[in-house]
Amino acid sequence: MSTSPRHRHAIDGGYPRGEETRARIVTAALALFGERGFDGASTRDIAERAGVNAPAIGYYFDNKEGVYLACVEHIVARVWAQMSATIEAAEAVLAGEADDDALIDAYCAIQARIAEFMFTSTESNDWRLFMAREQAGLGPLSGFEMIDKRISRHMTSVAAGLVGRLLGRPADDEETLIRTLTLNGPLLVFHTHCRKSLGVLKWDAINTERLAKLMGIVRQHTVTLLRAMTEMRSANIASGSNPPAAEAELPPVRRVK
Repeated sequence: MSTSPRHRHAIDGGYPRGEETRARIVTAALALFGERGFDGASTRDIAERAGVNAPAIGYYFDNKEGVYLACVEHIVARVWAQMSATIEAAEAVLAGEADDDALIDAYCAIQARIAEFMFTSTESNDWRLFMAREQAGLGPLSGFEMIDKRISRHMTSVAAGLVGRLLGRPADDEETLIRTLTLNGPLLVFHTHCRKSLGVLKWDAINTERLAKLMGIVRQHTVTLLRAMTEMRSANIASGSNPPAAEAELPPVRRVK
């Protein structure tokens, strides 16, 4: 199946094929898929929430998976519109002979842009439940594949390129990728586990002042970790070695009888 949802515009058979109607259906579907999940939201429910006749869903999107993919496409387009300039700037840094400071600044700029979009965009709030389910693997595989192909793979590649340069390892090296993924943890805690995080801090919401404090601390932690990677790289160069990825010493596995 194609990962691009059907997109019609003209008028035929009594159905208005305008963008406004299509957008209403996508907005309604985003909310219902977030509230009930892919299996729990019926096309009839989506049509009712959007204020259209049930057959209009098949007319615009073929089926429920087509509606779901249209929701994903909507999110992908909005996210890339917000992130593209920052990602392209980081790619320019990687393309040159940038020093460590420039590489670290480029990584932190990506992190800050993600946070700004997560916590200040009213639109991203509407997607929170939808994306939480999608990231948990509770939606159609085609949705994950679209996000991975259009956004995730590109952004991870750039971020890993920056980390790899600082670490002295290839961007696709396993250790590089693990370290890149773990650097994203602080933002995900506050976004995905928002209610818990706010409760611990006794905050009712993340306003401008609180976001500035949060991002100041996240940046400080990130810079500290990235600086530590440059020290590891320097130590490896000085010793003329490139040791395997660090491995924690784990306790022996207990066998369950």
